[in-house]
Amino acid sequence: MRTTLALLLLAAAICRADRVWLGDSVARLGFPNPEPTREGREVFERRGYPGILIAERDREYVTIDGIKVFLDDGIRASTYRVKGRPDSVRLTMERDDYLAAVSPILWGPPPGSRRPQRIVLDPGHGGKDPGKQNTQLRVDEKAMTLDVAKRLAVLLRKSGYEVLFTRENDTFLELKDRSAFANRVKADLFISLHFNADATGQANGTETFCLTPAGQQSTNTTSKGAARPVTGNRQDGLNILLAYEIQRQLVNNLGGADRGVRRARWAVLTDLQCPGVLVETAFLSNPAEAKKIASEPYRQAIAQSLAAAIASYGGRMSR
Repeated sequence: MRTTLALLLLAAAICRADRVWLGDSVARLGFPNPEPTREGREVFERRGYPGILIAERDREYVTIDGIKVFLDDGIRASTYRVKGRPDSVRLTMERDDYLAAVSPILWGPPPGSRRPQRIVLDPGHGGKDPGKQNTQLRVDEKAMTLDVAKRLAVLLRKSGYEVLFTRENDTFLELKDRSAFANRVKADLFISLHFNADATGQANGTETFCLTPAGQQSTNTTSKGAARPVTGNRQDGLNILLAYEIQRQLVNNLGGADRGVRRARWAVLTDLQCPGVLVETAFLSNPAEAKKIASEPYRQAIAQSLAAAIASYGGRMSR
């Protein structure tokens, strides 16, 4: 034990203060710290769940059990020097990324975290705001998100959850009113449902957003710069844990491209007093994915995946 501690201290002495050695850090979470399989790539495996972490030099994300988790500053490489041993190249991670992104997923929620019971579903858009549209298929995002929400509510209520909606019909709601409703009813979880679009029509896949941790940058292109603390940041660890479980279930069950767990300061997330995420499941602008979205079996599969994710998230709570 003393030898290991001495090595960690010697290694830490040449690592920038705002970064940590990835191998040394995840070793504290029960992962063996082997030599790199090749320069610029490190694979860590442990028994249990999640069990595999892969990091690659200059990537802006790590993969945890095959799911991308985007970081603030990404993975970098540095010379690892320990007295009496040959120099090697090891990977480093921003300290705040380790604490805010990787550790909550690998370690789980803090002791005393309670399983969710009251869940607020937020079908994106509505009323005068149709959201993304596929005119060829005559599909509006607002209708599809409401349909998925209703299907999900049926599954959750069968499992004993209490489910509330920010909207149950084709009505318009301001973004801040959605999180205000969740706060007013003292929700345990908040899930905002959306479908994606891009100008090229080529983009595809699923991405799940949690609130950007305080002091870090967002991963969406419209929200750069270090974030100031907001109410929703009180739940940062649980936010990213929920986002990871949702992204994992959607990608593994639906088979779409993994666009990763991402962070943004979306208005529906900033004021939340409970863990919350915004889910972008498939692209209405992509012809193949739009056809899937327009089909009832696919929307039912989305609902089933989200229900499984909530159960998996709740299963990681201590009580």
